[in-house]
Amino acid sequence: MKIKLIGCDSTRNEVCSLVNPETMDCEFLDFNYHGNPKLLHVRLQEIIDQSQDYELIIMTYSRCSNVVVGLLSQRVPLLLPRTHDCISLLLGSNERQLKLLKGNPGTYYFSRGWLDHGRTPYAEYLEYVASYGEQKAAELIKMLYGSYNKAVLIVTLGTKDIEKYREKVREIADFFGWDVGEEDGDLHLLTSVLKGSICQDTVYVEPGRAVTVDMLAGGKL
Repeated sequence: MKIKLIGCDSTRNEVCSLVNPETMDCEFLDFNYHGNPKLLHVRLQEIIDQSQDYELIIMTYSRCSNVVVGLLSQRVPLLLPRTHDCISLLLGSNERQLKLLKGNPGTYYFSRGWLDHGRTPYAEYLEYVASYGEQKAAELIKMLYGSYNKAVLIVTLGTKDIEKYREKVREIADFFGWDVGEEDGDLHLLTSVLKGSICQDTVYVEPGRAVTVDMLAGGKL
C-alpha cells in the first residue's frame, strides 16, 4: 500500500524508530507550527491536497488545538490517533494521561522531540528577557507556567543519549523550582496508527468527509 505520513517533529524520533522508510513517505512539520494553529491547519490541508495519489494518509496529529477539525481528503482516506495531543499519544492513551494528571495536575511533560525541536518554557523565558527585560519576562512566565510544579520526561523505547535529555529536563526544572520525574512511554497506539489499523483509539475518515470533533471524541464516523 502506498502510504503518506504527515507528522509533527514531536513524534519524529518515535515514528522513525518504528517505520521502515521504504514502506511510506514521511513528512514532518516544524514543531513551532503549534504556536499558530490556524497556519498549521492550512499547511496540513495543503499537504493532504498534494497527496491524493496515495492509498492512505496517516497523521500523528490529533486534537492538538483542534487543528485537524475540518480537514478533508477528497480521494484518499485519513487515519489518525484518537488522542488529546502528542503527549497522550506517546503515553499510549488519553486515559493514561488523564490518570497521571489526576495524580499530579501540575505536571509538565517533555518528549525527545519536544526537547530536540520545540520551544521549552525555559527557552521561552530567555526570549522574553531579550524582548522585554527580566522583570516583564518573569511576570509573563509566571502567568503561563506558575501552576506547574513538576517536569516529567517521557522515555520511549530506543531512546539514545538519555542522559542528555534528563539534563535538559533538570535544567528547566531547576530554573522553575519544579520536581523532576520520568514516565515510560507506550508506543502501542502509535504502532497501530503506523500499521494502518482501524480500532477504538484510531480515527478513520472516509474520502470526501471532513474530520469532526465528534470523530475525535469517539462519536460516529
